[in-house]
Amino acid sequence: MLFELPKDFTETLANKYESAVADNSVVFSDKVTNELVNNTIGEGETSTKVDFQLTILQSLQHRPTGTVDKNPFENPEPELTVVEKYGPDDEFRIVFNKFPVVPRHFMIVTREFKSQNTPLSLNELVGAYTLLARLRKDDSDHDWMAFYNCGPESGASQPHKHIQFMTIPDSFAPFASQLADTTEAFLPNDKEEPLVNADIPFAHFVARLPDSSEDLLSDPEDLTMYFVSLLQRVLTVLKENEASHVSYNFIMTTKYMMLVPRSHAKYEDLGINSCGYAGLILCKNEELHSLVTKVSPVAILDACGFPNTKKDHSDEYKY
Repeated sequence: MLFELPKDFTETLANKYESAVADNSVVFSDKVTNELVNNTIGEGETSTKVDFQLTILQSLQHRPTGTVDKNPFENPEPELTVVEKYGPDDEFRIVFNKFPVVPRHFMIVTREFKSQNTPLSLNELVGAYTLLARLRKDDSDHDWMAFYNCGPESGASQPHKHIQFMTIPDSFAPFASQLADTTEAFLPNDKEEPLVNADIPFAHFVARLPDSSEDLLSDPEDLTMYFVSLLQRVLTVLKENEASHVSYNFIMTTKYMMLVPRSHAKYEDLGINSCGYAGLILCKNEELHSLVTKVSPVAILDACGFPNTKKDHSDEYKY
């Protein structure tokens, strides 16, 4: 079942965000440059068109890298706090990202310190899905995604566990969404593999979720099974490539869940987190934007991930 949220949550989110911007509690500039590009991957009738949005957002230059001792999530500012206690055991807070990528960019953070290197728990998954379901209902003009950067090479900037939420640009279709549209909902298992696009060079694993939250959460353990089935494939990729760390990106909407194993957090000076694998390439200056244009978004994501495993079969997985 879904977790309890205030009835006016979506309205409070909008109003409190405007107040936080007005009093400079949130550092966001409307001087944002967005460029939509379309890459064609593969050849002939089976080629894939992938949307990317290249964003120059100079406020990213001010985003600090946190430590356990210097932890902004331990006692977040009241101006950034949307819901002080969330979840059946009051284990989470809902707070704004102080350096948002888009308006209303917010997070679930654990009230007690938990490492960003740990997998998502049942409550964390249900808590994230509950928010996505509420936003789908109350903010139907926008599509939202949740994402989690796990591990040292995932692009995470804070060690305290947090799941982030952002709107997806209008008329923008992440490749995972296009992939999810090719099938009905199913739970990947040893007979039915996750969705993978063979044209895309980096490893990625997608599962289409049930359209109805009631169907998905009739047994909350089902949501965990979706996550574990994809994580199993990620761990196998990391093992087969002899990775010295466990790093991956997690992206979820009410339509699909995707995991992407990661090899490197950066391409030269360009940081890549889950947003990149949703097609949103975030550049803090013109130089990095020029780098992306020169190299191509697909090549950069490929360099920060691992080779596509489309040819593998489930009986070859080691986890």
